[in-house]
Amino acid sequence: MDTDKIVMKKIISLTLAFSFLVMSVTGLMLYIVPKGKIAYWANWQMFGLTKTQYGDIHITSMILFLVVTTWHIYYNWKPLISYIKDNTKKITIFKKELLIALGLNILFVAGTLGGIQPFQSVLDLNDNIKSYWEREYGSPPYGHAEESSLQSFSKRIGVDAQKALELLKANNINVESSKQTLLDISKQNGIASKVIYDIIKPKLSSKSDDKVDFLGRRTLDELAGMNKISLEKSIKFLEKKGVKASADTRMKEAATELEITPYQLYEKLRTL
Repeated sequence: MDTDKIVMKKIISLTLAFSFLVMSVTGLMLYIVPKGKIAYWANWQMFGLTKTQYGDIHITSMILFLVVTTWHIYYNWKPLISYIKDNTKKITIFKKELLIALGLNILFVAGTLGGIQPFQSVLDLNDNIKSYWEREYGSPPYGHAEESSLQSFSKRIGVDAQKALELLKANNINVESSKQTLLDISKQNGIASKVIYDIIKPKLSSKSDDKVDFLGRRTLDELAGMNKISLEKSIKFLEKKGVKASADTRMKEAATELEITPYQLYEKLRTL
């Protein structure tokens, strides 16, 4: 084998290893990041990178990984083919090593799609981590709220736009006009869109707060146990609306998916 080919094989192998490492790290980060609406709303970052940046790096690293993997297979074609040859040097699909490797991949795909253990536990942990971030940072009042102009956002939450502008300036938030989006304002001031909301949001009465908080914390099963709603009908209703629901689903989580308040959701469920 000539020197150039040996050098190229080393480069390919090392590039493959490094791209796999980067994909593994970014994949782990994407596993634990908050849901998109929470990440953008709270300006979530880890090690200085946002959810979007981790996703972008993961995609480009995956492309590099695929390219060098193809090249790696090309350089190692003969050894790979030898793995699926029998004692007579003929290719066979019944080689033990091939069947085991194929079986493992089928097991992981089928196990994940079928929701069987331990694959479902991995997915459940992912949901629990994302729910933690939601409890930690709170949810936007509606989907992609950070992309709304201050004027539109203020109207949606029941606050006068001019009053919102004055409140932000009074809190040393640099804002040019109510036509700026919350995302632009947050980037300009190095804060999260959630901070803007906390400054201008209307104050609810403590009684109203308690009511919303009580419902938000309750699971469907708990409300069904109080004879407030039908568990079976509620789950079917939510799933029909595109919300992944179970007995342990909290009202706040389901309401956030539907972009309504827990109390509004409760009013719908109790009449089913």
